[in-house]
Amino acid sequence: MNRTAAGTLLIIHTILTLALQLAAMAQPSLTSFLTQSSLRGLVSRAVLMQGGLILLPTLLVILIDHLPAQDIWGGRSRDGSLILAAVVGVPAAVVFHGLNNLSIYFMLRLGWRLPRPDSSDDYLANLWQQPWAVTVVLILIRVLAPALIEELMFRGVILTSLWAQLAPGLAIFWQAVAFALFHNDPFFLVSPFLAGLLLGYLRLHGGSLLPSMIAHASLNLTLFVLTPLLPRLTAQYLNLPTRSTQSIFYASLIATFLAAVALIPLLALLGRTQYKLPTRLPRSSQAAHVSMPGGLLFALALLMLLATIGVTYYQSV
Repeated sequence: MNRTAAGTLLIIHTILTLALQLAAMAQPSLTSFLTQSSLRGLVSRAVLMQGGLILLPTLLVILIDHLPAQDIWGGRSRDGSLILAAVVGVPAAVVFHGLNNLSIYFMLRLGWRLPRPDSSDDYLANLWQQPWAVTVVLILIRVLAPALIEELMFRGVILTSLWAQLAPGLAIFWQAVAFALFHNDPFFLVSPFLAGLLLGYLRLHGGSLLPSMIAHASLNLTLFVLTPLLPRLTAQYLNLPTRSTQSIFYASLIATFLAAVALIPLLALLGRTQYKLPTRLPRSSQAAHVSMPGGLLFALALLMLLATIGVTYYQSV
């Protein structure tokens, strides 16, 4: 496995993302197109993001570096890992979403300005009133596409490349950091970071990429259904009475606690499964002693992702 693949892929994605943001800032028409609240706008953004900024660079790196499919995908999924992956995503989504809301609430109390709500929030907030065709399209672009494409990028190429340089736990940690920054939202870091840890853990213990894909879809589907019941704190709630914001805070606190009661035993059960790294990885004898992200490109990509988050925050408040 090419040890520089993680950095190469992440920096290509980051450069493309920054280029798109700068183009949007320079061309108001592009900004209008990317922020339109219609279903067509949501689909266009999903195709651009998932297809152009994630899938295309991932396939490009796989082809150029001749990455072995066996290393990226893994072997046969371990017995019971697929069912466990589908189940664990439900309480995990509630816990991660609740903790993210709690972090936003405290940032709000510290004086941070919250971003304007995303245009897709209108669809998700009124999910039960949407026509079935709209719901199917939203599931495809918000649940299934990210579960397949983002897993191929992060738990397929990036995590496997980091395993060639770092101890398993550190490799999972750094890809989770990259996964959080990749979402390009200063108020949506806690949830994807924790999700990155869980999905990396599943990739390690599940034996293949399929369990993490299933868990990712389960996480997304749970959030998809949960949003109308427990919305994410955004600027729209600043225009409501303070009690509304506090209600979301307490609801998040209660939901997080209750879901954690179910999540902890599932994680313990998953941890009982013996993991095995891909046999073809050229592991370094010093891998267990390395603590920083592997490769200059990967570290540089993380810094660039931080820069994109700053640009995004400037545009959204």
